[in-house]
Amino acid sequence: MRQTLLLNLSIIFLGSTSFGQSTPCSELFISEYIEGWSNNKAIEIYNPTNDVVDLTDYRLERYSNGSNSALDNQKVELSGTLQPNSVVVVVLDKQDPDGVDFEAPVWDELAEAADLWVCPVYEENNAMYFNGNDAMVLRKISTNTPIDIFGKIGEDPGETGWAGMTQNHTLIRKTSVTYGDIDALNDYLVVDEWDGILWSSDSLSYSLDSVFLNLGSHTCECGTTDINEIEHVVNVKVYPNPISDDVIWVTSESEIREVVIYNLAGQKINHKFINGFQVAEISMGATISGLYIMEVVLETGARTTRRIVLK
Repeated sequence: MRQTLLLNLSIIFLGSTSFGQSTPCSELFISEYIEGWSNNKAIEIYNPTNDVVDLTDYRLERYSNGSNSALDNQKVELSGTLQPNSVVVVVLDKQDPDGVDFEAPVWDELAEAADLWVCPVYEENNAMYFNGNDAMVLRKISTNTPIDIFGKIGEDPGETGWAGMTQNHTLIRKTSVTYGDIDALNDYLVVDEWDGILWSSDSLSYSLDSVFLNLGSHTCECGTTDINEIEHVVNVKVYPNPISDDVIWVTSESEIREVVIYNLAGQKINHKFINGFQVAEISMGATISGLYIMEVVLETGARTTRRIVLK
């Protein structure tokens, strides 16, 4: 069964998908993803190059609920140009202040950051109606190749999305990421490339400032956007790393809500609630030696990840 699935996916993407690693800082990639309440949905795209890029050569595609392909009305072409080391914010076009339910307008803070409004009518084009369990692809039209893939093509991760982080979250690409994910078949390890902010229903930990803080700018090792430069720093320390025994400590200037540890397959192997303390002791127990991803969630809703090595 697994061989058949891989064969089918290979046929679908043959001639249109590259596998392997892109050249750093050479092509556009998705720098921020917002899947918020109601119609608050946006994708920010970053230009890490030194050239002005014609956006008409690019489109976004939605692979719905584990689908292996995107229908014509799930593809939306972009427009305009994008300056070097700058971003374009693509937002679901819901602007009617009197709209309700499925036509409810996006919030003012998101509207103010929008550069491109797309997909106003669902029946005509629903590329931007993603719900956390849809893979999104940024494709270059002239070469018919995906240059960044968010999620895993052909996989439905369930209602809460990949690693429980792609629904009701703002995700910001880590500064160390300098090119898009172009492997359609790899397991999607969200915590490896993204920092997340939860759209919390708890009014004490939820604020518009946090979920929209970085929108409209991006910082990475290729350079920083020259518009509204903002660096959102989550100050978390993890030690010792590598770990020689079964205990690792986490400290933060902010209150810590919880710490989650994943293996490289994206499986949760440890989860501890910290309840607002700024220091946490995490026992690795009988965990097998190897490389793991630690996600630290603060009481503000901000999330950050660290690679940890258990000897």
